[in-house]
Amino acid sequence: MQPDLENLKKRIGESKDLVDRLIGKLPGYSGYVEKGEMYEADRVVRDFIAEKLLSYKKTVEGAIKDQTRKGELSRLTDLEAINTLLEKVHKKCAHADYGKSGAVSRVTVSQDDSNKILEFDWRMIGRADELEPEIAKLDGAEGDALDAEITRIRKLIEEFEKSFDQRKNVILEVI
Repeated sequence: MQPDLENLKKRIGESKDLVDRLIGKLPGYSGYVEKGEMYEADRVVRDFIAEKLLSYKKTVEGAIKDQTRKGELSRLTDLEAINTLLEKVHKKCAHADYGKSGAVSRVTVSQDDSNKILEFDWRMIGRADELEPEIAKLDGAEGDALDAEITRIRKLIEEFEKSFDQRKNVILEVI
């Protein structure tokens, strides 16, 4: 699903208070404010995705406890590997750079370029959402079904990580 970015931006603009709108009229200052809002939006999206990944990690930890209680220790290594992978991707999302360094912060970002970043972020939220039903299948899965689910989840997380790594390319295209 493609976001309606223009409608979203219009609603955000309408929600700004009078002071924000007045400051936005000052020459040179509006670009500074917009860039700050873009950094903040990027941080919020990354934090949102990171929190989703942490919740998935808790589900995997529950599956680990369940397998331990049942005495099914043969799959613990694979489940722990998924847990470790989720932790790695979580940290990557939570601590990724956006481009606030001195050289990058002086670059002017056009509306189209800003939209590219927002669209990429939107797709990453969707990709994170795709993990949820698959990870939920760990609850109650047993035997070969559990093995197949573990393999599928690991592949999906690795694909998510590769997609997230592409955000650097999107940002570099923009700047």
